[in-house]
Order: sequence, then C-alpha cells, then structure tokens
Amino acid sequence: MSLLYFIAIPLLASFLTLFLKNYLRYVSVATNSLLLVLAYFAIDSLPITENISFHSPLAISFVLTKGSAFFMTLFIGISWLFSLYNINQESRKDIFILTNMLLIGTIGLVLSGDIFNIYIFFEISSITAYILTSLNRDAKAYNGAIKYMIIGSIASIFLLIGIMSIYLNIGTLNIITIGERFGYMEHNTQFLVLLSLFIGFGIKAEIFPLNFWAVDIYQSTSSKINALFSAILSKAYIFVFFHIAYLWGVDSKYLLFTAIIGIISFGIAETSSLKSKDTKRVLAYSTLGQLGILFVGFSYGSVAVMSGAIFLVFMHSITKLMLFLSLDILENRFGQTSIEIFKQFKSPFLVVIFTIGFLSLLGLPPFGGFIAKLTILIGLAGLKAYIMMSAILAISLIEAVYLFRLLSFTRDTQPKVKISIPLLQKVILGSIALAIIYFGIFPNTLLDISAKVASSIIGGVHV
Repeated sequence: MSLLYFIAIPLLASFLTLFLKNYLRYVSVATNSLLLVLAYFAIDSLPITENISFHSPLAISFVLTKGSAFFMTLFIGISWLFSLYNINQESRKDIFILTNMLLIGTIGLVLSGDIFNIYIFFEISSITAYILTSLNRDAKAYNGAIKYMIIGSIASIFLLIGIMSIYLNIGTLNIITIGERFGYMEHNTQFLVLLSLFIGFGIKAEIFPLNFWAVDIYQSTSSKINALFSAILSKAYIFVFFHIAYLWGVDSKYLLFTAIIGIISFGIAETSSLKSKDTKRVLAYSTLGQLGILFVGFSYGSVAVMSGAIFLVFMHSITKLMLFLSLDILENRFGQTSIEIFKQFKSPFLVVIFTIGFLSLLGLPPFGGFIAKLTILIGLAGLKAYIMMSAILAISLIEAVYLFRLLSFTRDTQPKVKISIPLLQKVILGSIALAIIYFGIFPNTLLDISAKVASSIIGGVHV
C-alpha cells in the first residue's frame, strides 16, 4: 500500500469541499472513515518504506513503523470523531478544509523519513494552526493568531538552523543515514543541532520554558479548535522529536535534560492553573502539565516507562477531545468560558462527562488516566527514579485542587440554565467517556500496543 494515500486523500477532500458545499460535512466524515480503513490494512504490512523521486539518502521518504502507525491512527481517529461531532452543525466550510490540512500536516510529520520533509509538514501544520486560531474573527482571535505566527516562525528558524547544520556536516537529509553518522560530528556541532531541534520542536510541543505563549493561544481560540490542538498537534511534535533523538542515539545526558525539563513544565503548569478564572486556561494549563509528563516518560529510554507515556498519549488525547468539545457546548450557550459557567448550567450528562474527564486526568481509578500514570510510576520505580516519582505524585496533588474546584461549582444551588445537547453529540461524548472507563478496567490490549510502540521508538530503528 502506498503511504501517499494518507496525504493525497485528505488533500483531495479539501479541494472537493470547495465545490460540494451542501455535502462537505459528509465528505469530511467519509474521508476520515476511508483513512481509518486504510490505516487498518497498512498496519498489517509493517514496516512500510516509500521513497519518492531520488535514491536514498537524498530521497523524499515516508516510513510507517509501529510508532508512526500508532500516532497516525490516533490522529485519524480523533479527526473522525471531530468530523462526526460537527456533521449536524452549521459549521463554516473552512473548518472542514483546515482540519483536513491539519491532519495532512500531522500525518506527514510522523511518516516522514527525511528531515527536510519533516520541515515541510512542520510548516503545513503550523500555518493551518495559525489560521484555525483566527477563525473566531474577533480582535482576541486575530491577536492570538499573530502571536502564534510570530512564535511559530521562531520555531521554524531554529529547526532550519538544525537542518542546515546537519546537511553541511553530513551531506544527507535521511534521518536513518543521519543516525549512522551523527556520532562522527564534532561535539559543538552536535550541541548546536540538538539545541536547535529542542527549541524548534519544544516551542511546538508546548514545553517549558518555551510554552509561555501557549495558554493565551488556547484562550483566544474556540474550544472546538482547542480540542484538535490538545489532542493531535502537540503529540505529533513530541513523537518526531523523540523518534529522532533515539534514532540518532543522542547522549543520555540530553535525555536527562529533557526529563528534567518535563517535570519542571508539569510543576509550573499545574501551579499556574491555580489562579486561573477561565475554563479554557485551566484546560490549557492541564494540557501543558500532561505534555510535561510525556516528556518525562519519553526521556528515560525504558520500555516500561515509555509504554506508560504512550498509554497516556492515547488517554490524554481522547480525554481532552471530550472535555474541549463539552466546553464548546457551554461556550456556544453562554458566549464565554469563565469558570463561573460551571455554576450556571444544568445538564446531568455534562456533569458526568466533566467528572469522568477530570478524574482521568488526575489519574484516579477506574479511569484510563490511572493506568497511564501508574505504569509510568512503576517504570520509574524499576529504574529507582524515586525523586521523579515523588515529584509527579506531589504535583498531581496540585492538579487535584483546581479540577475538584471546578467540579464543586456544578453543585452550586443558584438557578441554572438547562443545556440542550443534540443526540449525536451525546453519543460521541458518551462513547469517549465509556472508552476512558473501559481502558481503566481492561487496559491489557492497549498496554501491549503501547509496549510495542515504545520498543519501536527506543530501538531507534524503523520497525
């Protein structure tokens, strides 16, 4: 099977939506459904390598491994749920076009086998994200989009510096060939490359100290679009960053550095959330914190730890999709997202959805987030990383404070506004909630998949 289908099909669908105005919602659902089917068949043929135009090591290459297959399928699944959520809404046509382009960018990132191709899809996903940020078409949205574009341009510059340094010293863009020769580069050049990649991907992965801009972007963007940003975009950058790190066999001190950065990011994000009075900002800080844990989990080079991080990638993606789409319902009803709206709405269904989502984020049983964090902690215990374990547990207590505060607001006795939710949206949100519970009670299948994905990434080879 050609991996180009995963790029060409959503690209073709984006053009079709320009002419099929009355059917564009169905085109989006059909596109993602087809991609899911293709992903199913592609996984049976792993690994798949496809070179285009030139001979390796100068070829434009796409590679489907256990790692990239997991992330690609997750992104397609999230996009499919998002398109179903919007199928009966009077959404603007450009949303469907842009979400397809975002999917192209993120799939291209995880499939690319050469670093310049990674840069191309890095830019596609970035430009699409800037436009999605501005879709509200108000001053706040435009300011957010401009700020995002400026920060994103800085990330692109650093990524280009890293790419140029690699090509000038190694003479190839193929990430496998780079890995074979990376150890022969001068130490100072290696440092420049790794620093440039950390800044470039770190900005996009919303990791400390490069994430100072992120919460403002989440607040200026609609909750619906934030669902995609939190569930898909940052995960793509994290995968590519660590896939490259392990493939190139970077020094263990570099990975220790990223682990320390991750736990600091987790702590600062959760502490900062305590003073937030806007639900978008609360969920944004929560996202930054969870991304920090992912950096910790991906940094240890242990299958036991990273399998927990992979499990967390899945659980965090579906949980934040559910929470931001639920917040979108409230935002459409109240026109704002202050935490006070949790005192004002009446919907037992949404209360249950938010409760399941928040408790899973906290890592409490019987929800999937519990299994993810427990697996990470057990893995860290096996490595005798007790300080890191203690830090994660302590910071999680801070996370509990603001999430339980939000839940307590739903029990306020003041008169409430009844919220009406379309049946299809209830089915989608309810299905995600059930999945969170299911994987908390029956985690073995997903844990097995997570372990295989972790082994593929840590192995530093295309398997």
